[in-house]
Amino acid sequence: MRSFPLALAASLISACSLMIPADPRKTAFDFGPLPASSIDPVRRDYLVVVNEITAPAWMDNSSMYYRLMYQNAENPLPYRQSAWVSSPVALVTTRLRAQLSPEMVRTDRQTGADPVHPYVLRGELLEFEQIFDLPGRSRGVLRLRANLGDGNTSAERTFTIEEPAPTPDARGGVAALTRCSDELAREIVEWLVATEHDSRGDTLAKRP
Repeated sequence: MRSFPLALAASLISACSLMIPADPRKTAFDFGPLPASSIDPVRRDYLVVVNEITAPAWMDNSSMYYRLMYQNAENPLPYRQSAWVSSPVALVTTRLRAQLSPEMVRTDRQTGADPVHPYVLRGELLEFEQIFDLPGRSRGVLRLRANLGDGNTSAERTFTIEEPAPTPDARGGVAALTRCSDELAREIVEWLVATEHDSRGDTLAKRP
């Protein structure tokens, strides 16, 4: 007679276990609100079209990767309970557009002419991850190969930006990589100004 209550209890426990998710829901992160601009307003007088950034297929998803340099450095690992709200390429593209495009309109102030032909920025995200040099110390690393052209001239450059993570976890990695993305925007503006200066001296290679 005892077998029936025991069997019933086992069935109830089994049913309850099926209703509990195998993994808790992941925490999704983005870059948060835009920071107070660190870009010199004088150097924003340019029109820049930011094309969609590309990336290798394994990076083009919402996974948040970290790498243990002190243990199996060749193996990028995804956080199990943390992820980006969208792919890093989408996040970086959106951040660059928000920081560069709205106010960066270059015009002929003397004649009041329409904006000149815009610069077009193309980029490939080569690295975007949290690097652990030691168990309690990590940094965000962003590496982007960029091409900047105005229809007549073009220039290429690879940006490598690193920022320390405030905490050795996913949240710390998000903070570090967000700062990397904001610093990328500032450095691209500096590059744009230098490219414009060089193009006036006809030092850039002409496109075929």
